[in-house]
Amino acid sequence: MLRFRRELDVEDEIYDILKELRQQKFHNIAVDVKRQYEIKYDKERKADIAVLGINKPLLLIETKIKKRDKLIRLFRITSKEILGQVFSYAAILKKSEIHVPFVAVAHQRQIAIYKVPEDIEKWINWEAVDRREYDRVFTYSHVFKLNQNYRLKHVPIKFTKDFFVELIEELAGIYAKTYKFEDRRQELRYGIIEDLRDFVDTISTFAYGAIAKETKTEKIESCEDLKKFYKDDFAETVIDYCKKTGYSPRPEVLAREMSYVLMNKVIFYKILERFYDLSKLIAFYEEGKVKSASEYLKTLGQYFGKAKKERDFEYIFETGLYDHIDVIEDEEVCNSLDWLINFIDWYKIEKFGDIIGYVYEDLIPPEERHQFGQYYTPKPVAELIVRWCIRDPDETILDPGCGSGTFLVEAYRQLAELKLKKSWKEIKGYVKRDVHKQILKQLWAFDINEFPAHLTAMNIAIKNPREMS
Repeated sequence: MLRFRRELDVEDEIYDILKELRQQKFHNIAVDVKRQYEIKYDKERKADIAVLGINKPLLLIETKIKKRDKLIRLFRITSKEILGQVFSYAAILKKSEIHVPFVAVAHQRQIAIYKVPEDIEKWINWEAVDRREYDRVFTYSHVFKLNQNYRLKHVPIKFTKDFFVELIEELAGIYAKTYKFEDRRQELRYGIIEDLRDFVDTISTFAYGAIAKETKTEKIESCEDLKKFYKDDFAETVIDYCKKTGYSPRPEVLAREMSYVLMNKVIFYKILERFYDLSKLIAFYEEGKVKSASEYLKTLGQYFGKAKKERDFEYIFETGLYDHIDVIEDEEVCNSLDWLINFIDWYKIEKFGDIIGYVYEDLIPPEERHQFGQYYTPKPVAELIVRWCIRDPDETILDPGCGSGTFLVEAYRQLAELKLKKSWKEIKGYVKRDVHKQILKQLWAFDINEFPAHLTAMNIAIKNPREMS
């Protein structure tokens, strides 16, 4: 079952926690908190919450969520629209000689905190501010520069006093110059993980609304029971898959799996663009090439189909049940897909080397893996078992019930080390084509659910894009 707090619920909970901190001192700064903080401009605007220090804002917080057609769904909190709104408030206040050092955006799952650039007024499209067109205040380049250079952290939110005490203590410490911003900043890979999780959170709520009937709580005991959970035009597809594989996912699980797989396809295609002569994926909605979410998904499918024909990438682009992803029509789906394509172009994600491997290993948190029926073997344990079992470079490995492929990834590394007679650190994640293909022929695995294995294939493929055809 999907449960979402409304925007006011999120705002209420944060405000109720922060007001307990009134008059407490953080690095000799006594804080106060105000709700609906006035931003005086042509017409009055209001920030959801302001944490005040020395009678001026230390932090402005915007909380965002969206509700339409009785379905509550998330905005991406680092979208152009949300960041454009909160940073425009900081820029307006600066015109009144009130410098706001920090801003934050939050919804029920995540919070992102930013240092405000000293020259924020030069970043802003003031015509868009005047019209309250917050999605036009920043370009994608502005957003990615903010994330790369000014984002303190982007983390799962906890609605606890301890979480917010630690946050305000850190911000006050940076403001008082007890800490250096650069020393407190989150590692880039963790920000990237939360960015991608936010994308999945957003897309999956729209996918869930498209495929699910009203929430059911009873157990699924047979493939035919899936009719109770899925809308009629989608139920037969899931039932056929269940009869073929024995896998009977609930709609909330399948919606998230579909969203992860869609993200994987876009990321891998964008990486392949840099190595092969493929048509370039662009921000189709922003460029006016598509006008709806369904048209966007259809266009992506056409591009994936061409890549599958021109190169041997069936295992990435042909994903059975997951190819049938559907979404409720909403502009946020189009904006999110535009964001993902621009995000990959900006970071050139394959240049991160091993960082992308860590992203894929950490992307799905343990509690969510369990919802998918995956039980994660800690990496050190898998590494120990693999090193004990695999001692010959020509051994064949079978992993029944492979899940997300922790053992397969470690087995791949072990075989590469044995064949090349080098440590994985010396190999630096790059294995030549002939050796890479030899290793793949030695690895065999299966699982009742294809989804986790797809993540493993992506993990290996992204590290070796030149060698995958």
